[in-house]
Amino acid sequence: MMKIVIAYQDGAVADANACAEYLIVTAENGQPTAKELMQAPGSGATSMLTFLSMVQADVFICGALGVALRNALEMLGVVLVPGVTGPAEEAAAKFLVGEKQGDPGILEICREEDPDDPMACMHDCSKCAGCGPIRVPEEAKKNLPDVH
Repeated sequence: MMKIVIAYQDGAVADANACAEYLIVTAENGQPTAKELMQAPGSGATSMLTFLSMVQADVFICGALGVALRNALEMLGVVLVPGVTGPAEEAAAKFLVGEKQGDPGILEICREEDPDDPMACMHDCSKCAGCGPIRVPEEAKKNLPDVH
C-alpha cells in the first residue's frame, strides 16, 4: 500500500507552505484504491511534518516547497514531487504511471515561519544545539580556555 499526499487547493496542486487541505490517495499495485480530503491541522512546517508522519505519507506532491521542509521530508524518507501544477487527482495518476512531472529544482528560498521551531532548524538536532539557549554546566566552564 502507498499513500500519496498532495498539497491541495480548489482541486489543484497547491504550494506546500500555503495549502489548507491535503488530498490523500491510497494506492495498491499502482492502482488508486481510495481518496480522502483532509484539512491541514495548522500552519507551519512542523504541523505539516507531523501530519505527513501521522498519515504515513510515502509521497508528497506539491507546488513550491521550502528548502528546510524539503530537507526534513527527505530525512523522513518521503518521496518528493515538487513544482507540480494542475489538477491534484491528475498529478496522483501521473505519479502512479511513472510520468515525469513537476520541477525538482523549484524551491522557495525563504525563512519558513514556524512558531514551534524557534531555532529555524526543522528540529534537526544535527544543525543546532537544541530548541533553546545552550546551558553550559559550571564544571565544564572550568575546563574551557580563556578567550580574549
